[in-house]
This record gives sequence, C-alpha cells and structure tokens, in this order.
Amino acid sequence: MSTRSTREPIPAAIAHPIAPQHRVAPRASVAAGLAMALVGGALLPAQFATNGALAGTLGSTTLTGAVSYLVGSVFLAALVVLRGQRPDWATARGAPWWAWMGGVVGSAYVVGSVLLTRALGAAVATTLVIAAQVVTAVALEHFGVLGLPRRRLNRARVAALLLTAAALLVRLQGAQ
Repeated sequence: MSTRSTREPIPAAIAHPIAPQHRVAPRASVAAGLAMALVGGALLPAQFATNGALAGTLGSTTLTGAVSYLVGSVFLAALVVLRGQRPDWATARGAPWWAWMGGVVGSAYVVGSVLLTRALGAAVATTLVIAAQVVTAVALEHFGVLGLPRRRLNRARVAALLLTAAALLVRLQGAQ
C-alpha cells in the first residue's frame, strides 16, 4: 500500500517516464555539465570542417555520412566494451518507435552539415545550425514532445529566440 496522499501530484518521472528527472545538481555537476557543453559546442565546427574535408576526398556527401557514422560506431563500440556495458534489450523494446530514429536524424544532420559547409563555410553553417537548434528546442519543449517535459513559451524564451534571430542576422551580414 502506498503512503502517498491522493492529493499529491504524481512526479513527472513517473507520469512521463521518458522525461528526465529534474533535481538540483551540486555546483560541481553543473560546472562539469557546462564544461562538457562548451567542449561539445566547440567540436561542432570542427565536425563540419572534418566532414567537409572527407567529402572533398570521397566526392560524396552520402558516403561521407556513412563513413563518419561507421568511424563513430567503432569508437562507441570500443567504449562500450571497455566499460563492460551490455544493453538490456528487453527494456529497450519498450522505447517508443521515435526513440530509435536518432541515427537517421543524425545521418541527415551530417549530410546537411557537409552541404552547408561547402556552400557557406563553417562559421555561417554553424551559426545557422545553432539558430535552428535553439528554435527547435524551444518548440519541442513548448509542446512537450519527444519525451521532453513541457516548458511553455514565456518572455525569457521569446527573448532568447529574438536574440538568436538577431545573432543570426548579424552573422549573415558579416558573411557578405
């Protein structure tokens, strides 16, 4: 028998099991997360440049995407083996169908980044991608889709969208 009062709301992690649990992280965790985000963000234009160079050598954006994913898959497989991880396939079968589409979306991203980098250069391509990511992230959270907790559009988010648009316009002006 549960000790939970019937008046208490069900925690989001139970009501919506795909959504991450939200708890206050210690300062060290926040700092580590910010550092990882900065490193990951810094790698984005490097990925554009390396994939662009590979596409120039291979002569095909699709082949470049396949090779890029193959190399990444080998790297990730090595990490999984080194860490002794094994997938729980019984649990994995319970994931929604769209949770398995990350590789397809990522493949389109790699091919698109190669095409954008060739046409516009790494700086403008990166700026466009970041702007699209911000707009899409705000929309996904606003509607609470793909397992994300719902975070309604508010003044701060609208301001962030306007600043993102302004940054994109400034960058595009500088590209000419």
